Amino acid sequence: MKNKLLAIVFSGCFFLSQSSSGVTVVDTTYWKCTAHDEENKMWVGHSDYQLTSLNRAMEACKKQSQAPSTCKTSKADCEAIVNGMTTRPMWRCIALDLAAIPWSSNIYDRADDAALGAKSYCQANSALPETCYVYLFTCRNLNMRKL
Repeated sequence: MKNKLLAIVFSGCFFLSQSSSGVTVVDTTYWKCTAHDEENKMWVGHSDYQLTSLNRAMEACKKQSQAPSTCKTSKADCEAIVNGMTTRPMWRCIALDLAAIPWSSNIYDRADDAALGAKSYCQANSALPETCYVYLFTCRNLNMRKL
C-alpha cells in the first residue's frame, strides 16, 4: 500500500514537472518611445505603431509630471524593438595616441559623435593628449544586422 502511494505521488510530481516546463519565447516587434519634462523625468510608451507609442509616452508624461506643460517627445525619441533587440545604431570608435594606447568611446547613435567622444576621452586621459587621433575605420556599429 505504501509503495503504491509513493508511486502515485512520484508519478504525479513527474507529470507536473513535465507539464510546466519552461516559458515559450515569442518573437516580438514593437516601438518604444519616450517623453520627458523639464525635470528630465522620462515616461515610456510601447505599441506596435510608432505614433501610438509616441502618444502613449506623451499621455503618461502629461498625467504624471509635476510640470505637464513642459512634456516633450519626438520621433528621434523612438526606437524599434525587433525580436527583443533595438534597431538603433550603436557606434563606438577608438582613438589612439602616440604611445598606441587605444581609447574607446561610449556608445552613440551617430559615428561622428562617437569619433569626437573617443578623441575627447583620449585627450582627457592620455599621457600624450596632444597626439590623440581617430581613424574613422576604427568606428564600428555594434548593432549591425546580418541580412
